[in-house]
Amino acid sequence: MTAQKRFTSIGTNAADNPAHSSHCVPGRPMLQIPLSDDDWARVQSLFPDLRSTRGRPRRSDREILNAILWVQQKKEKWHRLPANFPPQQTCYLRYMTWKKTGVLDQVNKLLPMCGQEWSSC
Repeated sequence: MTAQKRFTSIGTNAADNPAHSSHCVPGRPMLQIPLSDDDWARVQSLFPDLRSTRGRPRRSDREILNAILWVQQKKEKWHRLPANFPPQQTCYLRYMTWKKTGVLDQVNKLLPMCGQEWSSC
């Protein structure tokens, strides 16, 4: 296999080729981070309204979801999460909770990310 063919097969991005992925909605670009109000409205009902009366205030689910989606789209490690997102530990713990309870699978159905899967975070 030539270097050009190898580069093409490895460098193919599902966002560039909608036919390459079953999750990609034709004509729809990759999700924007932070989520638009319309995208958030689609998934907001998946997150229960948990109000804590003790301790630190809970970080918003929208902030955490934005961070999770950033890690997923950029294919970065959690420790590389930019400072404008909540702390990486908070995001990772919420990610694990949502993944175990199936919330992230439901988010993926409502907000397709062009073939990316939650298991790769």
